[in-house]
Amino acid sequence: MKRFSRIALPVLLLGLACLLGGCAKKPREIRDILHLRFTYSCGMEMNDQVAYTLDKTETGYSATVKPQGVDHDDYLSVDVDEGFVRQVEELLQRNHVEKWYRFNKRARSVMDGIGFTLYITMENGKEVDAVGYMRWPDGYGSVETGLDALFMGLWEASGRETPTKH
Repeated sequence: MKRFSRIALPVLLLGLACLLGGCAKKPREIRDILHLRFTYSCGMEMNDQVAYTLDKTETGYSATVKPQGVDHDDYLSVDVDEGFVRQVEELLQRNHVEKWYRFNKRARSVMDGIGFTLYITMENGKEVDAVGYMRWPDGYGSVETGLDALFMGLWEASGRETPTKH
């Protein structure tokens, strides 16, 4: 019995710590997004970073778009409808982005590489946070391409000139 209690107590405490401290925040799927931020680098120039955000507001949703080659202060901010949000969620679900939870991989030997960050919070308190530097989770290419199409569609619909990529 003593052996059982020596094992059971630490396991119980660890389980309780995980429940209270965040281990239980891993999502089963991406839905009901409150906040999404996705960034990736395209090169070494100051304006080579791409950044997209999606935020639930009191009246709906707002998105920001900062394409490659555009100064960080010249980003686009627009209201978007539920249809746009559903397209984003479907893209993330199709590519199992919930499995990116706590992805954090870097190629430490590469000095001039590229990387990405992704942070999502949902209404149920679940979240996905992922960071990669010359390392990408499964489905990354499809997610980057899909988010580019959706968010750059907003940029183009605004009438702004699409920046040329280097």
